[in-house]
Amino acid sequence: MRYGKFIVVIFMLLLLVGAVNPLSAQLTKDENLSRFDDRPLHFGFYLGINTMDYRLAHYTDVLQNPVFVQNPGLDQLAEPYYQGVHSYRVETYPLKPGFTVGGVVNLRINKVVDLRSNPGMSLGSRQMKFTENIDQYIQRPDIGGRLYPGLTYDRYLTMPSAYIDIPIGFRYKGFRDGNLRPYIYGGFAFRRDLENKRISESVVHLKRNGYYAEIAFGLDTYFPFFRFTSEFKFSYGLNNLIKNDTTEPAPYYGYILKNLNSNLFTLLFYFE
Repeated sequence: MRYGKFIVVIFMLLLLVGAVNPLSAQLTKDENLSRFDDRPLHFGFYLGINTMDYRLAHYTDVLQNPVFVQNPGLDQLAEPYYQGVHSYRVETYPLKPGFTVGGVVNLRINKVVDLRSNPGMSLGSRQMKFTENIDQYIQRPDIGGRLYPGLTYDRYLTMPSAYIDIPIGFRYKGFRDGNLRPYIYGGFAFRRDLENKRISESVVHLKRNGYYAEIAFGLDTYFPFFRFTSEFKFSYGLNNLIKNDTTEPAPYYGYILKNLNSNLFTLLFYFE
């Protein structure tokens, strides 16, 4: 399972936080912030680590891409680049850590349900690995006449992302036990990628806007002066980010991709 190691690490971190939180929170027998959850509206901030991934679907033959079907003669222009190789694969590997930061707006609906929004920013990157070495085909001059570097010789292409996150959803809270309270979260998010992918756009053109379904689970810990929360969130990309077009220079090798969706895994720490 490609996410196995990452999920194990996340669970180990959550177990560690879960082991430390009760010890810290139960140093006193008193129930901290007993009226905290009665507030109709409160704010906070969060920090976190993330890892980003793509879900990829390929055409069996790159010439099946509608760009070639709708533009007769383009396949002949592309053939010198393909050199008879019309079928190959792309994958994202390995997963790399990134950073997430933002604020919290929490609206109380009733005793167990909150409406919650956590606008912020997520910085990270992915590496796309091609099964064919296409380095020599992905160079083009910039305004000054210099050449952009293509793929590295180990056939990796780094895809950086700087997302503006605008999520909204509902948080269902369990029963409070002393200074601890578990919860689950479900909602949706809009993300816009601000990163200028100058080099990677020479290979694959991507849309900047993404829509995500999100699910999370976490644990609230009530301290005397603030509430600390650890949360693991999974964001599942809903829309196809591929933007196949004939913009120059034609990203021939990107045309093998039929669908490209984004996933985000995030471990968050809230202070409210």
